[in-house]
Amino acid sequence: MDHEEIVVPENARAVCGKELPPVNPETAGGSILLFYQYVEDPIWTKAEHKAALKKVIEIGTKYNITGRGRVAREGLNCTLTGKPHDIRSFCYGLREWNDVFNDTDFKITDGVAADKMFKALSIRKTNELVAYGLAGDKAPSLKKFAGEHLEADDYHKAMQDPDTVIIDVRNAYESAIGHFQPPEGGAKLIDPKMRNSIEFPKWLNSDEAQKQLTGKKVLMYCTGGIRCERATALLNQMSTVSEQLKPQGVYHCRGGIERYVKTYPSGGFWKGKNYLFDKRMEQTPDVKDDTAVEKDISSKCCLCRATFTVYRNQFKCSRGLCGVPVIVCTSCTTAAVTKPASLMCELCREGYKAPSEVPNLVAMKRAAEKMVGDNPTASEQHPLSKKPKVYYKDRIFLRRVPLTATFTKIKKSLGEDKVRELVWLVDKESGAFYGSCVVLLASPSDVKQIVDRSLSQGGVKVDKKRIKVAEVFQKDDEDEIFNHSSPHKEYPPIGAAMLNTQ
Repeated sequence: MDHEEIVVPENARAVCGKELPPVNPETAGGSILLFYQYVEDPIWTKAEHKAALKKVIEIGTKYNITGRGRVAREGLNCTLTGKPHDIRSFCYGLREWNDVFNDTDFKITDGVAADKMFKALSIRKTNELVAYGLAGDKAPSLKKFAGEHLEADDYHKAMQDPDTVIIDVRNAYESAIGHFQPPEGGAKLIDPKMRNSIEFPKWLNSDEAQKQLTGKKVLMYCTGGIRCERATALLNQMSTVSEQLKPQGVYHCRGGIERYVKTYPSGGFWKGKNYLFDKRMEQTPDVKDDTAVEKDISSKCCLCRATFTVYRNQFKCSRGLCGVPVIVCTSCTTAAVTKPASLMCELCREGYKAPSEVPNLVAMKRAAEKMVGDNPTASEQHPLSKKPKVYYKDRIFLRRVPLTATFTKIKKSLGEDKVRELVWLVDKESGAFYGSCVVLLASPSDVKQIVDRSLSQGGVKVDKKRIKVAEVFQKDDEDEIFNHSSPHKEYPPIGAAMLNTQ
């Protein structure tokens, strides 16, 4: 990268179990929501599947949500649009309906133009969230075999490792207009050349693929993360029973390209456009010049072969049963309409044939689960796995606390009988309070009750302002602040710098 990289670390963080990002009153337009949630051990029964379909439509209708979704016995996958507050209300509505959605990473983009919003709500009942052909007894267990999530900034660092390979688990036509390009001397990018997701198990079963993955750390990525869930689990499951396939850890980017591009708005190691399945059609780094984005892409019109980077008018490959989207430039639109038989995708042009041998997925799953038994999951055995976080049982962390807050007001908000002590957190240089504090509570049950209340639609408020609440995890080098700090004060410190201005 020959420019100064811009990084927004907070955009890499998933919102699972947290308050959703607030609406910026200065941002005009609507919002788009991308999310998925798998359900396992057990999957929904047929009755629960039917009820889930009805409930999602009910909540969506209540908040005037539009868009598309798939409900399977294994979970829910949606791309939705609506007004900013309505989108957030929909998410909180899912959490209130079923606790499993506290584990969901809701990805919200505000400021969406009216013409990019869906007009109606369509939620379909399906057998599988992603068409891998891995439904039911063929589905690899996510709890036992799923790869480890790496947040975008950690994924960025992992791409610099030369002992790593990166697999784009999207379709080839998506990769044509955008993909990760690891730095020189870093990881190696692998394109499985898939026309559709059902080809992935066959590719992974091929000798060529397995030779490239054995002995390497494996990173996977996709648009928003859902395709990597089953893909990483299938790889870990397959490697459990195969002597020829032994990767050194399997990982994927939490939130996919969607979160990475927001974390690295100048692009990072991403080149080109992120192909989207909604009316936006594509996503590009926010602060990267359009000309620079176009230079990153080498895709061509399938007719005249001129460089072109946009999919328009839903043109499809005419060869056999291929039917994948193809790029047609503006000048060739009339020819494409009048002679659709001339349209050909890049894979068909080069005569590429995907691997055809399908592994015995049911037998493989049974053998792998028998071998794993009660042993640690695949992600827990990975060399990059982080040390599990240990949380204090008696304290919470508050942020976005208004400057008008006092100890008395916080006690009143959280519960007079629940709060024992408070430490205002201050800037090291100025000594001024910056909107955060740690509160010591009377019991572990108080921690759970207050955190749960903060996730509800009403939330926790101080001076009518909603604040953020989180558990506090222990750090190896952390002092015990309630032993080393001075007793709490009624008012937060204003700092020497502020005193000098008064």
